[in-house]
Parts: sequence; C-alpha cells; structure tokens
Amino acid sequence: MKKLKFDQFGVMTVHFVQYSWEYTLDSIAGNGFKNVDFWGGAPHYCEAMRSEKDRFAYIRKMRKAMEDRGLKMSMFTPEQMCLYPVNIAAKEDYIRERSVKTMMGYLEDTIEFGAPAMFLLAGWGYQDEPVEEAWDRSVESLHKIARRAEELGVNIVMEQLQPYESIITYNSETLCKIFEAINSPRLSGCVDCIAMAAGGETVEDYYKKFGNIVHAHLADGFPTGHLCPGDGENPLHDYLQSFANHDYKGSITMEINNEVYFQDPDASVVKARKFLENCPVVEF
Repeated sequence: MKKLKFDQFGVMTVHFVQYSWEYTLDSIAGNGFKNVDFWGGAPHYCEAMRSEKDRFAYIRKMRKAMEDRGLKMSMFTPEQMCLYPVNIAAKEDYIRERSVKTMMGYLEDTIEFGAPAMFLLAGWGYQDEPVEEAWDRSVESLHKIARRAEELGVNIVMEQLQPYESIITYNSETLCKIFEAINSPRLSGCVDCIAMAAGGETVEDYYKKFGNIVHAHLADGFPTGHLCPGDGENPLHDYLQSFANHDYKGSITMEINNEVYFQDPDASVVKARKFLENCPVVEF
C-alpha cells in the first residue's frame, strides 16, 4: 500500500485567531508538525496592520519565530473570504480594485515569509446577478494578479469553494475553467476536501481534471463544517489513500476552521496528530 509521509502535513493557523503568534507556533511545533499554513489575518498579520515602512521587518520577525522552532511556512493564505472586504470579483469597483492591490502586496509578502506559494480565491459575485458578469470580473482580476506573480516568480494556488460561498468556482469543472482562462505557469490547484465533499466529488475527480495537484486542505464534516479530523463522518482515510495512490508529494494542511475550536485550538491540533498516527496511510 502506498503511503504519505507525516512531514507533508501542516496546520493552518486560522483557529488560533484568539491566541498569540508565539502560542500558535509552540502548539504546532509541540505536536511534531513542521509546516505552518499561515492564515493572514489579524491579530497575527494582515495588510492593514503594518505601514509600508515596517512591514517587511515585522514579517522577518514572524519568520524568525517560526525558524527558531524548526517550522517553515508551507503556504501563505491571506484572508479574503469572510472577515475582510477583500473580493477580487466584487461588483463595486473600489472594493475590487483595492482587493487586487492587496493581493499583489501579499505576493511580495509571500517572498519575505519564505513560503513556496500564496493561496488565492477567485472571489464571489452576488447570488442574484448573472454568473457571467461575476466571472468576467474575476478573470480580469486574476489575470492582473497572475501576471504580477509571474514577474515576481511567486507561485499561486487556488481551490474551489462551496456553492453558498461563490457562484464562480464551486466544483472541479468551474475551477478548471478558471485555470484555462488565466493560463499561467504560476497557477496550480488545491483540493479542498470539504468543498469537494459538498459538491459530491472525489479526489480522483480532481486528478482527472488537473492531472497534478500541489496542495490539499484536509478537514472533517457532515460533510461540511471544517472540523478537526475525527469529529465528522467524512472518509478521510479514503481521501488520503487516493493522494498516496497518485504518489502525491505536495503539502496537506489540516484546515481546522470552525469557531468551536477557537477557545482551545491546541486540543484540536493534539487530536489531529493522533488521527494521523492512527491512519494507516500516513508514515512517520
């Protein structure tokens, strides 16, 4: 049986939103993980928090804190969906243009963080507007960001969303169409196992569409919820076996992204580690 390696797994920091950066890193490192999928949001870091003058110095301080603990950033995932007015497909010109500028700044931050890629969403349109209009705005913005990424030499990773989150990319087919429209060598695909399950798809469906996958989000649910592995009913072992069968060498983020874990995020990281220890697909 083909297997994945534990060192491929990392933890997203989003559920540490009410804890310090130091506590967050101590929890991740203390549970044996080496990879940090950094959710770029306050209080740890977001574009609005720092002036241009001290921005990179602040990032370097954060990076040193990771390196001091033997950690590295496997992905820079700036918040761009729910908490902040960041939407590259927004109908409102000001929001859309400001969002594109923000994402371009985050491309530079990705380099300073030492991350191999930046995570990007296609944005969302109004549920009561023609899909084509939202689609066109998204593609226009993505072209600008992708061209800048090519200039900087920064990789971009994108995922599908759930239907209630976006009318633009909500399954493997729509995500594939976005990739075809952008046609950038810097753009690669991520499988979000929650959105995948919500759409009634499988890991195999994504391999058939994209051929190569470089990143994945693993979480549990019913089928949604972004719960800690083991707290839902999704066939996570089957998902991981599918990745292993394709000799997957990319990173896998434990995306524990639910408010029920905000008060004690470390407990969920402990549980996620135990899940992997008991998973026959994962080799330590």
